[in-house]
Amino acid sequence: MLFTRDDADKHWREHLSKGGAFAAGEVPADDHVVVVLIREGCTDVELEARAVYRSAAGCGYELLGWNAEKKSALAQWVHSTPETETKTEPEPETEPETETETETETETDSVDTGRPKLVVNQLADKIRNLPAHLQTKLAREGLQRERVMLERMYGKNVWEALLRNPRITMPEVARIARMGTLPVPLMELIVNNAAWLRAPEIRRALLANTRLGSEMIPRVLRMLPKHELKLVPTQTAYPPAVRDLARKLLRGATTD
Repeated sequence: MLFTRDDADKHWREHLSKGGAFAAGEVPADDHVVVVLIREGCTDVELEARAVYRSAAGCGYELLGWNAEKKSALAQWVHSTPETETKTEPEPETEPETETETETETETDSVDTGRPKLVVNQLADKIRNLPAHLQTKLAREGLQRERVMLERMYGKNVWEALLRNPRITMPEVARIARMGTLPVPLMELIVNNAAWLRAPEIRRALLANTRLGSEMIPRVLRMLPKHELKLVPTQTAYPPAVRDLARKLLRGATTD
């Protein structure tokens, strides 16, 4: 969410001061997100949130872990004077600031909660209008904020390129692995990556996906620690084929 001073005050009175937030525009599919508050000249604020209502106008969120300390810190952020407002003359720094924001993100790119970030700013407009070949290029090379926006805007069109991005995080891979329309070749790409299969969230996403082929199920199940494998037959979120094979593997381990 990108705020001017007046916007921030208004959103504070109507939502933030009450432990909530509202994002207009496209409604995300995920209930849990990271709301990013942006004011020019101020440090971005990231708040974990849960969707509590959806409408044609946007989505309302409950800020998680809300307490007096967080409220006080956010109030200070809302009512602070950005550095850019203290200058006697406005300086034409608009364009370079986009690059500065990207450079800053390099430092935090490896840190991810696994939840999508709601960021509405010039970057979103830029990505929304990218031609197909530049979508692919940015998906292969972009930073986390860019990757999140690309996946949410273009979905299956950029999945393969995102999976080829060496910066991609485990939660991002898990999100793609969970997609019920994920093509089998991309499912195999994930299953064949031993480092990814070592991540519990990726294994769970794969096992819950009905697109996971019968030849891939054993490879994923054999990566599970025994205590996790014992739980699989009781997990109704997994397809019957996954639960049945888990039972067979457990019986084989018992007889050995």
